[in-house]
Amino acid sequence: MFCTKCGKELPEGSQFCLQCGRPLTADTIAYASLRPERKRPAVSVLGIVAIVLLVVLAFMLWNWTQSVGPRLASRPPASYNPLAPALVPMSSKLFTGQIVVKAGSYIRNTFTVEPGMQSFHVVGHFNASGGTGNDIQVVLADEGEFQNWINGHQARVFYSTDKITDGKMDVGPLAPGRYVMAFSNKFSVFADKYVFAEIEADWMAQR
Repeated sequence: MFCTKCGKELPEGSQFCLQCGRPLTADTIAYASLRPERKRPAVSVLGIVAIVLLVVLAFMLWNWTQSVGPRLASRPPASYNPLAPALVPMSSKLFTGQIVVKAGSYIRNTFTVEPGMQSFHVVGHFNASGGTGNDIQVVLADEGEFQNWINGHQARVFYSTDKITDGKMDVGPLAPGRYVMAFSNKFSVFADKYVFAEIEADWMAQR
């Protein structure tokens, strides 16, 4: 039952309202008892269906990540081949520090490019001093063509210079074979030349 003045819900058999103090007569009690109860809003069927679908989808997603996710994370990249040989960079000094090249002579370094040496390059720089021109001649060729070059004949070389003071080089890739790199002072009759050089061979090798 409810108070007809303030609407407060009252215990059955109350003689007056506990909220506003209004006396409750027999007619008032009878009228108040007939007031319909407040109905709680019902949850719609569509809302229940949507909640169930969300729960099912969440469970399916969680189950997929638990079963498939770890396998995808541990799978190696498509380009990965565990049987393919690894390539590691290698290098070797051909000339380093100061070199004295006597008048009318030359200094050479002969090296071999083996079949397993991939992307073989000769790189570095040099600087010459001495005499009136502070100059030197530099060549890189295979053994046969070097003999032609050093003797003043026409030669097919991979790198050569006129008389210069300073230079840089990056020659390659060179195929397997034997090669000669040389600093020549054959053009000078009296003056020795002092060459500061940092030249090295770089290549990739299978491990």
